[in-house]
Amino acid sequence: MAMKLIHRDSMPLLNSKPRAPATPEDHIQHLTDISSARFKYLTNSIDKELGNSDFQVDVQQAIKTSLFFVNFSIGQPPVQQYTIMDTGSSLLWIRCLPCKHSLSSPPLFNPSLSSTYSEYSCHDGFCRYGPTGRCGSSEECLYDQVYINGAGSKGVLAKEQLTFTTPNGNRVLTRPVGFGCGHENGDQLESELTGILGLGARQTSLAVQLGSKFSYCIGDLSNKNYGFNQLVLGEDADVLGDPTRIQTENGIYYMNLEGISVGDKQLNIEPVVFTKRGERTGVILDSGTLYTWLADRAYRELHNEVRSILDTQLERFWYRDYLCYHGRVGEELIGFPVVTFRFAGGAELAMEAGSMFYAMNEPDVYQNVFCMAVRPTTDHGRQYKDFTAIGLMAQQYYNIAYDLNEQNVYLQRIDCVLLDDYSPS
Repeated sequence: MAMKLIHRDSMPLLNSKPRAPATPEDHIQHLTDISSARFKYLTNSIDKELGNSDFQVDVQQAIKTSLFFVNFSIGQPPVQQYTIMDTGSSLLWIRCLPCKHSLSSPPLFNPSLSSTYSEYSCHDGFCRYGPTGRCGSSEECLYDQVYINGAGSKGVLAKEQLTFTTPNGNRVLTRPVGFGCGHENGDQLESELTGILGLGARQTSLAVQLGSKFSYCIGDLSNKNYGFNQLVLGEDADVLGDPTRIQTENGIYYMNLEGISVGDKQLNIEPVVFTKRGERTGVILDSGTLYTWLADRAYRELHNEVRSILDTQLERFWYRDYLCYHGRVGEELIGFPVVTFRFAGGAELAMEAGSMFYAMNEPDVYQNVFCMAVRPTTDHGRQYKDFTAIGLMAQQYYNIAYDLNEQNVYLQRIDCVLLDDYSPS
């Protein structure tokens, strides 16, 4: 089933709160802060020493980093939800009544009013897949999603029908799926959002429960009104393009990145830099952050090559160690060589200037400044020097499809509007 992804800046209730940063420096720091929060969310999820409690950063931070939300309804009668699309976690959870901390504007889900709601027993095999799944006083399956800051999400693992609206307006009902019915979710969650939709590789993931495939397509991130961003769950996923193998560990999808080129020049990066060979290593695609966080040795090679091209042509905008220039991406960077991430099996992620550089200019607020949308993972400490997370800027105008049975991810460069010709839903 296909559904539209909602850009966070196109939701008026969300868009009315933040004020624009006052200077280009403030804007650069703001984007870095939210991407850094997402990076911590990911790395705390995958660090084994944190145990099996699915530690993550504060809910508010995690949400601020997310660019796309999924709108669906749950139960009968259906209650509308706005959840974060997250390929880095594996549980769909929403806020349910009775709710200890409730600031939500949309109606919260009341299980007692739904004719299709049922709870998992703690003796059910599904219960052991939940975060710290355990028995409640009535032998219901309780979960406890732990966060580094704040109360996290606690509640009952249950089953319920979901209703999705496809891009062409059709409504699709799922069979009952497992989810977390959260009764204690902290007080940090922004009021318009009701939960997190995890698409990771664990059994609690909606991607796993609804089939063996899912895909998402992202268009122009700078255009909040671009109406063709979409997520497809199940066997109707748009599986297009070239495949590359993935491996899963702790519910996270890892890819085999072999090299990076700038135009025809292959950068001097040993493949071992990208190899998954222990904790805090390997390469993932991340659906929740703008920036790409690149392993240290790879970042230095890319940084130096971009500087060698642009320093002789443009005036630097100096802000800490960021690679920024005065000008407009659509003017000064015409003809900039394509930066290509090459994966095992022949799949590629090719980034033109609009995917490599993020414009800081806003009318009547900022001067014209743009920065490279890639940062070194060592910003977060030397322990992450061999870890890479490829963000959404790099995924613009790509359809990304996961086939969990084949253990492949498919990359296809495409304008998402063209998927109407492929998608049966």
